[in-house]
Amino acid sequence: MQIHPRSIAHKVFDIWRSPGRFTKNPDIIALPSGRLMLIYADTDSHWSQENQILTLLASDDGGRAWFKHREIDRANLQQGDERLVTPRLSRLHDGRLAVIIDHDDHGHFHEDQPPGNWLYWSHDNGDTWTTAQKPAIMGFEPDRILDLPDGRLGVASHIMRGETQEFAVILTCSDDGGATWYEAATIADNGYHRFCEGAIVLLDDPGAVGGQGLACILRENHHAGIPSFVTFSQDSGQSWSSPQMCPFAFDRPYAKQLPDGRVFVSGRHVNGPLGTYGWRGDLKSEAGAYQIGGPRRRYAARLVDGALVIDNLPGHEARYCLLPPESARSEVRMEATLKVEGRPGQPAAFLAISQLGVALQIAVDGVWTRHGSDFRTAVDMSDYRSVAIHHGRGLLRVQVDGETVINQCVFREDKPIGDSRRAGALSGYTQFGQAQTGGRSHWRRLSYGARNPNLDDFEWSWEASSGAYPDEYQRRRMIQIHGNHPEQPPAPDHGYSSWLLLEDGRIMWVDYTNYGDPAGSSHLVGVYIEMEDII
Repeated sequence: MQIHPRSIAHKVFDIWRSPGRFTKNPDIIALPSGRLMLIYADTDSHWSQENQILTLLASDDGGRAWFKHREIDRANLQQGDERLVTPRLSRLHDGRLAVIIDHDDHGHFHEDQPPGNWLYWSHDNGDTWTTAQKPAIMGFEPDRILDLPDGRLGVASHIMRGETQEFAVILTCSDDGGATWYEAATIADNGYHRFCEGAIVLLDDPGAVGGQGLACILRENHHAGIPSFVTFSQDSGQSWSSPQMCPFAFDRPYAKQLPDGRVFVSGRHVNGPLGTYGWRGDLKSEAGAYQIGGPRRRYAARLVDGALVIDNLPGHEARYCLLPPESARSEVRMEATLKVEGRPGQPAAFLAISQLGVALQIAVDGVWTRHGSDFRTAVDMSDYRSVAIHHGRGLLRVQVDGETVINQCVFREDKPIGDSRRAGALSGYTQFGQAQTGGRSHWRRLSYGARNPNLDDFEWSWEASSGAYPDEYQRRRMIQIHGNHPEQPPAPDHGYSSWLLLEDGRIMWVDYTNYGDPAGSSHLVGVYIEMEDII
């Protein structure tokens, strides 16, 4: 298990196993009696090929011990049923419990396909449940059903729009307590970002309808250094602000406002160390504050004498990830002051810019972007030099100490964002750091900027003399709740978390994980989070 500088992974405990099964996507609530309830999908694998059981657990001791309370529904693919995917559980103001679950994404993710979200209701605290209601709630991966400040019920989901051929996050509402539903608003859609898995948060706001504003925290599914986004509403979801970047990058974010007014968000961390992480802060004041990603795997990096020194050890990957440019039409500049150690011809460091498809390899005796003499030049990199990549209007130049040493063309076709794994081809991400095993690099400073044709421009700079690591924000402000090593067999799988605030002031947090499980299976885990854990 990988340990972050701020981690509570040692507090994780197992809460439920279904032998030989995959316990998927838990969601937790509390009843007035103090009983906790948790819904999850009990399946044969992460992407089930056989059958699913929509399962309700209960705990009467604050979440330490759990028992199976009810099975709400079952699906069997061999008998022609559609796949049950991700459930959410709510307790509404009128005392009813509501479960929403989506079906086979491929049959319901486009706006020209039929709705696939089903609802189940309980009027007796989960003892009995209605049969499935099949409402007109479009999209998939829904958020919880919630009471909106204006009295309506609402739920967020995401759907592909035919016009943009990208995901949009939408709000679907009911004016009659859940009997009928209609699409009420588009929460986020700009035709570029892949917004999905929106999590709506109720915020104290005296100027909003009913004294409560809404925030919707969004997963961005291109990854590749693009963070989560947030958008706000003061009119109970009828209109939403333009999405702004968050200082974290989470898949399936889950969030609520804490008593101190700040918001705690947890989710699968995708722009830095692997695991499920948490962030606590003021959403409104930190919206738009992009923060770069740190190393994903093991790494050896330290600040020494005004430089970040990276040792390229076997199995390590000390790479720092930045926001990618919008496209090959963006003007881009990345410049670093560094020196390297290592064998001649062996890359010890690199600079890479996605969308341009360029990865500049840096060895002790030269730099290159491609194989062949036209894209390689001999340079003594054993002492500090300024190395820069400039791109504008299709011309890419590599400069060393201000002298152009490589020229190449970048064609107009956009390269896919994140078109390769971060551990694989380096040009799939905008990043810098360790190129491969062997050698060492010393970084004094780095700056990066992108002027985009449509999206906001971006600027970032860092100097080792500041005494801060490039990913200092993540190291100080984010907490690893639990983590799987990226090279564990089977591949790590986790990150659809949920939590609630207990009466004693602690957070009861739950997730699924396959850490230590046989291939194709997982179990549910819990953590009691103290407020001092998430300062």
